[in-house]
Amino acid sequence: MNLSPKLRGRIGLGTKVLVVVLTLALISDKSGELRSLDFTMGDLWANLGAIFGFWVSILAPGFYLCALWALGAFFSKSAEDEEFGAAMVKSLREVGQNLLIGAVAAILIHPTLTVWMDIGFRGVRITTDIAAITIGLIGIALYLLAETGKRLRFELEQFI
Repeated sequence: MNLSPKLRGRIGLGTKVLVVVLTLALISDKSGELRSLDFTMGDLWANLGAIFGFWVSILAPGFYLCALWALGAFFSKSAEDEEFGAAMVKSLREVGQNLLIGAVAAILIHPTLTVWMDIGFRGVRITTDIAAITIGLIGIALYLLAETGKRLRFELEQFI
């Protein structure tokens, strides 16, 4: 399906507007959790741990929002740039990287640090969240696709 450059530009802008709306929704949702953190009077380290645990809990959604923003840039650049131009490849690579980092945060970092903050370090924890694993694998695929596109573009330019 060949979308017109104008439509791709609108999709890019719409994606970025969606990211702003989702970011505001995340902030609104998490601000309630921030207000209800269990602080201990006189225990600085416990309070810092509660705040640290809160920030760790929004790592994955934060990276997913960055991936969506990069996807909006990808659509916008595809409206302006030729197929697999440098800007498109950069945006696609950023989408893949952010999806992968967000998935690692959801699968490995959040579970490990949550247990560590509660009872101390007891080894690495891994969650088998199917959605996070799928998102991570899609991130790897997009990153590899961007790298392949960059390499093929370079080889094509060598012929010209």
